[in-house]
Amino acid sequence: MTELFRPAMSRRRFLSTSALAIAGGSTVLAGCGSGSSGGPGASSKGAVTWASWANPGEAIRFKEYSKSYEQSSGAKITYQTVVGDYQAKLLSQLAGAAAPDAFYVGDGQMAKLVGSKQLVDLTSYLNAADSPVKEADFFPGLMQWCRPKGGEGLYGVPVDCNPKVFWFNSDVLAKAGVTQTPAQMFEAGTWTQDALTSLLDKVRATGKRGMVLEAGWFDLMSWITTFGGTAIDTDGKAVFDTDPKAQTAVAWLFDQLASGNITFGGSLPKGQGADALFYSGQLATIQYGRWILPNLKKLKFGYDIAPLPSESGKDIMPVPVATAAMSVNVKAKNQEAALAFLGNYVSSEGQKFRLSGGGNACPSVNGLDELVTEGNLPAHGKLFTEIARKGYAIPLAIAGNAEVATNLPLLMDRLLKAGKETPLSFSQKLVQLINGTK
Repeated sequence: MTELFRPAMSRRRFLSTSALAIAGGSTVLAGCGSGSSGGPGASSKGAVTWASWANPGEAIRFKEYSKSYEQSSGAKITYQTVVGDYQAKLLSQLAGAAAPDAFYVGDGQMAKLVGSKQLVDLTSYLNAADSPVKEADFFPGLMQWCRPKGGEGLYGVPVDCNPKVFWFNSDVLAKAGVTQTPAQMFEAGTWTQDALTSLLDKVRATGKRGMVLEAGWFDLMSWITTFGGTAIDTDGKAVFDTDPKAQTAVAWLFDQLASGNITFGGSLPKGQGADALFYSGQLATIQYGRWILPNLKKLKFGYDIAPLPSESGKDIMPVPVATAAMSVNVKAKNQEAALAFLGNYVSSEGQKFRLSGGGNACPSVNGLDELVTEGNLPAHGKLFTEIARKGYAIPLAIAGNAEVATNLPLLMDRLLKAGKETPLSFSQKLVQLINGTK
């Protein structure tokens, strides 16, 4: 997902943090693979090789999962951790007919792999009576990018997810004179754009940074949709240059950038990423997913989350959700076994195994809220799944066009650094790129 995510978060870094689990948690894959849970007549028995990106902690958990599944299903599972350029490695393996039977697909790769007919359509498998997971189990907003543009079929399912939430340093806010945290304001129904502006004004007066805006669809569209605007219409076209509420949201961003309430991430000195600033107590808020929680647990300041503010001050609005998918190679040596493995991997039991015990992602299926409230960290952790349930993954208008996906953050970065655009001209240039009309 990643390379489309935003330039300040490198692909390698995102791949190591966006989804997935870290160490700890369950060692028993309850209900996983009974030997005949592979869908329409499928058998989970057989040899399956699968691959993903992973940091060291994640790789350990994936190996544990593979072992547990192997024991419960009778399958022979081989897990490959891919280090370095995952996409290049996968494409090379596919070209040489040496790719794994099942593998992770990032949102920058899905359209290309679907277009070249290298992935199995999962529709029949998920619709089978004995499939351990159904399409309806997943949060609906996370599925569209796994479909072909204008076509039929489903070629991947989200392994887990990371919704955009509003993290805040409660110690910095208190010192700035913010008497109610964003979480408290949300609960009181007063967490609005004006409330956020006031919060940022107070933080700026202390000499610290309030918020960072990074170049990419993930940041831009979150502020548009959380304030009631439309970024992409139902036909898949970008419309935030003509949508009135979207334009109001973009104008607010420009105002906050001009006042210094918001810092553009592309203007930060080299090495000063938004997360580093937040960890060091120099940034009051950060709009990231759950992936920063393991690092926050090591720090001493108070922190919590809230949804992004809304027009009403009390609603959770649709915002972007980072995710990756598991797919099956159309040339899998044992396709039934590969499908059975996929089904168990993304099922409730599979996600519970991978995400419990301090995970850095959220489930992509309903019914696992307890995973994001473990240890009461953060205090409002239950909001993760509520936000993910209403959120959306990368729009197909971006994910389905490699040129758009590559150039959108670059154009946004160039325009904001130049500082010559109005909210309207800025929006028009981005919309023209996304819609292919320039």
